[in-house]
Amino acid sequence: MEGVLKTEDRVMFTIRHFLQRGSKITLESRLIEDLRLDSLDLLMILSDLEDEFNIIIAEDDFSDVVIVNDIVTKMRARGL
Repeated sequence: MEGVLKTEDRVMFTIRHFLQRGSKITLESRLIEDLRLDSLDLLMILSDLEDEFNIIIAEDDFSDVVIVNDIVTKMRARGL
């Protein structure tokens, strides 16, 4: 469908706000090691994802997230 962003695009767009200028993000990017996000960044990303997808996310649901695609997979599992 034209004009509708895919789940991975929406997730990467949300994360991109927290990256240093010029940082490259891919689905395989590790949140902490590659993108240099800290625990506060991750909490803020969860909050922004809640707003973007109009859902509530428990922190425990994302405790095992390592790469960007882990978040995409979790969003898709929710039918988003």
